[in-house]
Amino acid sequence: AFKYVIEKDPRNLNLLKEMYNMWPFFRVTIDLVEMVFAKGNSEISALYDKLLVPEDLQSLGEQLRENYEETKRQLLQVSGHKELLEGDPYLKKRLRMREPYVTILNVFQAYTLKRIRDPNFHITEDPRLSKDIEMSNKPAADLVELNPTSECAPGLEDTLILTMKGIAAGMLVTG
Repeated sequence: AFKYVIEKDPRNLNLLKEMYNMWPFFRVTIDLVEMVFAKGNSEISALYDKLLVPEDLQSLGEQLRENYEETKRQLLQVSGHKELLEGDPYLKKRLRMREPYVTILNVFQAYTLKRIRDPNFHITEDPRLSKDIEMSNKPAADLVELNPTSECAPGLEDTLILTMKGIAAGMLVTG
């Protein structure tokens, strides 16, 4: 929407800036959009594309990331900020603290999805494992047996669910 309004008449950028500064509802709305953008990560998006998207469709992801960056730039112009969440350093700090955890969960999730989708991926027992090691992993084996209807290799569906829950917890409104 920013792009359309600004391209229609470049003076509209000044109007949007004035609206941001003068209208509380507009300001709060833009600040919420800014928070959503602060949670986005183009590099993680590119990883999902690289691992999971057919090559002939990857240009769509590239275009979406370009649109994301362009919209972010326009959002910053309207708010007058140099970087996202400049107006809310507390929230910015909270998101930065969560970022390493959410990022690694996204990486785990992308690779788990890749394995789930790979028809040639099968987990086989390592014949070199001793009975002691097998017995020490008994709680894990018991957990895997709790989900006998899974079409995935043992543990993959559970890993996917855990990453989904972890990412969702990390992405909650954190203010």
